[in-house]
Amino acid sequence: MRLAARARVLTRARASRSIVTARSRSRAARSRGRAVRESEETVARVDAVDGDVDARSTRRGDVVVDGAAAVEAVEDALARVGPGLAPSALTACLGAFLFGYHTAACNAPLGALSNDLGFGSDEGLKGIVVSALVLGGALGGIAVGGLSDAYGRKATLAGTSAPLALGALLSAHAPNAEVMILGRFIAGIGVGASSQIVPLYLSEIAPPALRGTLNGVRRLAYVFGCLAAFQIAAPLKAGGGEGWWREVFSDAAIPAVLLAVGALTIAQESPVWLLTQRDAASVKKSRRALAILQNIRGSEATAWQESLMSTASAPFSFDEDDDDVREIEKKSRPAVAPTVASWGDLISDERNRLPLSVGVSLCGLAAFSGANTVIFYASTVFTAVGINNADILTWAVGVPNVVGGFVALALSDKLGRRPLLLTSFGGMSACLGLLALAAYLTPQNMPINAYCSDPNLGVLVGKMSQPIDDGLYSYPTLSAAQIICADLNGGMPNVTPAQPEAAVALVTIPLYVLFFSLGAGPIPWLLYNELFPTRIRARAVSACTALNYLANSVIGATFLPMVHSYGLSGSYGVYTLLCAAGFVFVDRCVPETKGLPLEDVEDVLRRKAESPFK
Repeated sequence: MRLAARARVLTRARASRSIVTARSRSRAARSRGRAVRESEETVARVDAVDGDVDARSTRRGDVVVDGAAAVEAVEDALARVGPGLAPSALTACLGAFLFGYHTAACNAPLGALSNDLGFGSDEGLKGIVVSALVLGGALGGIAVGGLSDAYGRKATLAGTSAPLALGALLSAHAPNAEVMILGRFIAGIGVGASSQIVPLYLSEIAPPALRGTLNGVRRLAYVFGCLAAFQIAAPLKAGGGEGWWREVFSDAAIPAVLLAVGALTIAQESPVWLLTQRDAASVKKSRRALAILQNIRGSEATAWQESLMSTASAPFSFDEDDDDVREIEKKSRPAVAPTVASWGDLISDERNRLPLSVGVSLCGLAAFSGANTVIFYASTVFTAVGINNADILTWAVGVPNVVGGFVALALSDKLGRRPLLLTSFGGMSACLGLLALAAYLTPQNMPINAYCSDPNLGVLVGKMSQPIDDGLYSYPTLSAAQIICADLNGGMPNVTPAQPEAAVALVTIPLYVLFFSLGAGPIPWLLYNELFPTRIRARAVSACTALNYLANSVIGATFLPMVHSYGLSGSYGVYTLLCAAGFVFVDRCVPETKGLPLEDVEDVLRRKAESPFK
């Protein structure tokens, strides 16, 4: 490597691996040559994150390293792509596609399927059909962590296709509400499992410089899954006929089968997981996977393996020609498993508390940023402010969501994670704050007689779910108010949107979705898999996945009651403060991980915790 040819630096101190014998000193001398490149790269990257790298040069002891050349050399090395990376990543992204498809599959057909299955007038059952997917997702997300540690990322990825396909087929052939709910719940298990294993797998197979890009591809796969569900449902719905909705669900079984076949035949096993198995055969398989995925071979692959295992506090010798040293180190290494064996170990180990606290806090703040209230209830919000347009959701929610996904794809490995997250939380807070202020300034609950006498004064908005009572009858909708005015005034008034709330909503809601989809939507799923060390990654990401689904359930269940009690201004005011809290948390507690090897992130996180204002 050019960087190694230009400079000599001290190797990373590894106290747990020091063995005071002649053989170990000889081995250390042999390995120093290949470790020097890793040390140089790590020092340059870590200091770049902390802002300590000079624009022109950096001095390490008696060696001067040109900063620009070092960064260029590091990026050239990290961006190398093996022939198996793209096929493996695209196969995994089928899981993200199915995540999006099943999430959106029930939207358009809900009315038709509820009528066909005999519960069209039961709003409670409709809600259960929708929420069954979320409850299954929480279960799948929490269960898949242990499975992926025990059986591997590749097998787990293939296994998620089983509940995805079974749930789709059960839903498609459901004869009643009970079977439909069961199908949605089973599909939810697969959705939750895929939303955990896909980003985890991608983070472990990707070169450090491409982790953000692959995470962006995953996010776009999710968005396109949602769009596919809408596009398949639209012509079927237009054609009508009994049971048209069944094909929407049955079609989901096709990509599920492709996911299983691709995971078993095309995708490469994670070299990180293979290394945690700590047997000679798995070590060789890990090197082979590194060569196929990242073009890392020979002594460079050995150095990569040693560095990764050293962060797990599980020293292990990979030099097959030094059996004596292997035996000495085997006796001297502590009895620490490379991955946690239980949920209790995840919490009890003091080393895990910092990454867990940062990761789980980021998960909670992203989940409670109000995204689901805006996206899921956008139609309700627009209707509440007097905007009724069939295409408004496509332009206000769908298009910004796709655009933001492409922005995250393009910039997460160039600008970094922190700038996108800070822009996202700051932008969302500003948008929701403006919407809350506009809702507060918009006249509410205007008297019916005043409205009818002067239509130019505005429209009757009222609180959501609060009926209009003229003393004799209760009128729950705006159309009923129009009928009253027609009866009182002898004519139908022209209904105009409530201002300034309507105008502000048309601007802030699309911007909010854009800000969410470029940062708080995709980036936390990338950071979970970077911040959590290998020893806890699978279970910790499972915990975040389950928390995300549970938070979405809480938000979905509480938003309409909040609006009923506090109005749109009070409800969005709460989410404004939560987004502002997310901005402060990211600024103070979340380090930049762009371009860092996974084994170096824990040290950077600890430095950030020690100097949060730096």
